Amino acid sequence: MDKVDLRVQKTKKVLKNTFKEMFLNMNLEEITVKSLCEKSMINRRTFYLHYNSIDDIMSEIMEDMSNEFLRYTDGYDHFKEIDRIVKDYFEFTNNNPLYEKLNNNTEFDYIRNQINTKVVNNADGHFDSVKNFDNYKLNMTRIFLNSTTVAMYRYWYANKNNLSMDEAIKYTTKLIKNGLNDITKENHLK
Repeated sequence: MDKVDLRVQKTKKVLKNTFKEMFLNMNLEEITVKSLCEKSMINRRTFYLHYNSIDDIMSEIMEDMSNEFLRYTDGYDHFKEIDRIVKDYFEFTNNNPLYEKLNNNTEFDYIRNQINTKVVNNADGHFDSVKNFDNYKLNMTRIFLNSTTVAMYRYWYANKNNLSMDEAIKYTTKLIKNGLNDITKENHLK
């Protein structure tokens, strides 16, 4: 039984790694079951033993990425330690080419949003400081934190020559923590 499980794990790993490589170098529409199987040197019947479609393998990869991000950011409250979650998001995205492609191309917002939803839904203990919020305010707060962090990362990524990553993280954190009033007040004093 263990040998079967190990073979299944190896087959799925090869398929997912090949899919990731293809995704980084091709348009998503160009990746077909046939091309994936040819590139992975795995029989199509074997593919269909594990997945029903390209969407299924993509869904499993999204689940893996969500879990990877949760492990990367484990052990603290994401709302209580804004500086840490912003830093972790920037670093995780910058160091993960697949996620960076998903993050920086608005064509893939629906995929990134699915990953974000999976992270939020599986992030027990990561949001303890706001657990007393009603669901509406909690969702508004999550959307604000997520969308601001993503937008700031995208802007930094497109304009890397203007700020170091550390400076972008500090400025993003300051904006999130203190809002626009603090930033505009600071600029008026100079």
